[in-house]
Amino acid sequence: MKLNARLTCVLMALGIAATIQARTPIRQWLATMPDSVMPLLTKNNRLDFIDFLDSNMDAVVMNRLDGRSRMTVLTDDYTSIDYTRSCKVTMKLLPVTDSTDVLCMVTTLSAPIEDSRIAFYNAQWQPMRADSLVKTPQVNDFASGSDDDETRRAWLKVEIPFMTYTLSAEAPTLECRLSALDYLSDDDRKAIAPYVKRESITLTWGENGFGEQP
Repeated sequence: MKLNARLTCVLMALGIAATIQARTPIRQWLATMPDSVMPLLTKNNRLDFIDFLDSNMDAVVMNRLDGRSRMTVLTDDYTSIDYTRSCKVTMKLLPVTDSTDVLCMVTTLSAPIEDSRIAFYNAQWQPMRADSLVKTPQVNDFASGSDDDETRRAWLKVEIPFMTYTLSAEAPTLECRLSALDYLSDDDRKAIAPYVKRESITLTWGENGFGEQP
């Protein structure tokens, strides 16, 4: 019995170790990324990012347009890249099973209004349907509950629903912020303020993708 118990413990430990080893860190995803995903960066650029940060150096490379791209953060499951002066890319690995992840990529353009796009990829860098993994908030989700004429007139000031998405480096969360509010005039901001329920919504990764916690 003691031998069987020890054997069981050893097998469990080996199983846990195998599961841990099976998880692929994001640096390996960057190495196998097709150039088409981030066309301004070559594979050597992406590998240089990693080498520079591992050596505690400023991770700056010259991209295909002879501009500067900089990786600012690299962990096992997260990275942040200043792709250009006006574009930032963040990536986060999110678990699907104990040994399988999907990669979430958020691209935010500031021109000058911030607006983000979100994409998902499997381990073979095949695109996945974003709408099956996240239901991004709509303008109405930020508005107060009333649906009278006064409320609708106030929200007409938000002509284009620019949205900024922020992946957390520490947690499997996605903050969705209605960045269109940042660029209203002072008068329009004051006029719409009573009808704004919240300016950001945080979604948490779960079995069915990103969703708002009850």
